[in-house]
Amino acid sequence: MLAVLLLLQVVLMSAMARRPDHEQSMLRVWLTTPVSFVVGNVTKAGRWVKDGVAGYVDLRHARDENSSLKERNDQLAEQLNAAREKVAELEQIRTERALPVLAQYRQIAANVIFRDTSLWFHQLAIDRGSLDGIKRDMPIVAGGGIVGRVISAGPNYSLVQLITDKHAGVGAMLQGSRAMGEIRGEVRGNDSNLCELRNISSSETVEVGEAVVTTGLDRIYPKGLMVGSVERVEADPNAPWHKIIIRPAAPVDRVEHVVVVLVDQKDLKLEEGLRISESR
Repeated sequence: MLAVLLLLQVVLMSAMARRPDHEQSMLRVWLTTPVSFVVGNVTKAGRWVKDGVAGYVDLRHARDENSSLKERNDQLAEQLNAAREKVAELEQIRTERALPVLAQYRQIAANVIFRDTSLWFHQLAIDRGSLDGIKRDMPIVAGGGIVGRVISAGPNYSLVQLITDKHAGVGAMLQGSRAMGEIRGEVRGNDSNLCELRNISSSETVEVGEAVVTTGLDRIYPKGLMVGSVERVEADPNAPWHKIIIRPAAPVDRVEHVVVVLVDQKDLKLEEGLRISESR
């Protein structure tokens, strides 16, 4: 009994005692230490399980996305192979007919350093100039389509007239029907970044979304460059021409980096002569 009483007294004294460097009692410290160890390990285990489940879910999503991307990659590979086959056939036909090889032009990258998007003039400036071989009327492309042409070249800068400029003009044609016309800047409120394809007969069938490419007849842009796609057709039964609104393929309203096609006007004249001779 004496031993039990002494033990109880020690326990009570421990419960009431406090360590000098802590405000908690010794008993609480004794009980909290192992409990904290257990709780900490349980928390780590729970976090590990949670991370494992989240990783598994992310892995499932990644697998699904990977499967979708693989399918898309296969489709693009088929399209690329079909395009290569067509190019090979065209090269073979040109070789059999002893036609000259189409010119390949050197290109140079440039950054946009200034932009003027006023109502009447849509222009920008780039950080490349005559010291880089840039001359007047050289075409500017970006984002898979034409942006405009060089209208002035300084030693280390050039001014570019955008195709959305009211005074700009581009020889263009519908890629499907091959009907030829002229691209003009379309200035109309919020549609100032669109263009208009003019001189297309109202008898021609024009589909929304149809691609528009350059003809090369303006002696500025080589033939076959992407201009944009048909945004809408404003029909007028009494007009002899379609009013075709074009959405440029290049982001002309927010382009930051462009490519200058270093093409000489003499080369374009030579290409035009070759096309005329081929058609004959």
